[in-house]
Amino acid sequence: MMLRPFAALMFFGVAACASPSTTPVTPFSTPQEMHAAVAAFAQPTHDGRLAALKAQLDAAGLPYEVESFDGERPPPAAGHNVVVRLGPEEGREILITAHYDAVVLRNGKLADGAVDNAASVVTMIEAARRLNGRTKHPIRLILFDQEELGLVGAEAWIAAHGVDNVAAVINADVNGNGDTLMYGLNNGAQSAFMIDAVRAVCAERAISCLDFPEYPPSDDRAFSAAGAPVISLGHQPRGEAEKMRAFLLNPPTSAPDPSTIPAVLTLIHTPNDTIARVEASTLALAADTFTALVLKLDAELP
Repeated sequence: MMLRPFAALMFFGVAACASPSTTPVTPFSTPQEMHAAVAAFAQPTHDGRLAALKAQLDAAGLPYEVESFDGERPPPAAGHNVVVRLGPEEGREILITAHYDAVVLRNGKLADGAVDNAASVVTMIEAARRLNGRTKHPIRLILFDQEELGLVGAEAWIAAHGVDNVAAVINADVNGNGDTLMYGLNNGAQSAFMIDAVRAVCAERAISCLDFPEYPPSDDRAFSAAGAPVISLGHQPRGEAEKMRAFLLNPPTSAPDPSTIPAVLTLIHTPNDTIARVEASTLALAADTFTALVLKLDAELP
């Protein structure tokens, strides 16, 4: 997750065309297996995280392409987006996205980045496995690099491909713990139908959901700036989600009262963002919800 400036206050110290199916699909991965997959992203280097991602896609049977771009990681280094294409070859695409990079900590070491954002990557891979062959629209899973450096990977992908053929984008960021799905209302009028779809999935599945008039920026902002319909999704415990919503609506202008700071903002981008903070039950919930949302959009979009 890329944080707005005020948040710095907390950091001092390919298948054939298929008709949509309504038959429930047994998960390919158990919650415990997804939890172990998140742990595998704790690597000492960015190349290690990329290797872990490739290994998981290979294990999932999802062929991928690596799209390299001129990056901003010092020293000037290429970034690498990883792309999986599913479903029919023709038609407007539904993109499911998450960033797999992590921040470099003040001590020079790479954060484990379990909550931010390996958990989202694993749940999106799981959703892609369940969706394969079940949609009328092409599905493209894009796992972005260099989100933490300013949405660099997402902007590079948009510059290379454009968004004219993009029907919808579902972005996942910070999905490691909690039972409440969080989503933003601030991605432009073109995204209104996606908000409706999220609310419908929440109602149909009887899950706890909370909207945010102002939602933290992630790769969704690159797509909304380009005019694409997009929504970003995260999970937190209900009380923490409500605290975060209030905090973002009234951001502090000076050092805040510690009791008002959402726990997640003191977790991400720190050495504490480890597998110990990830709940297997949240991974299962997120994979279920992301799959259901794609299927709803696939059924409703022309």
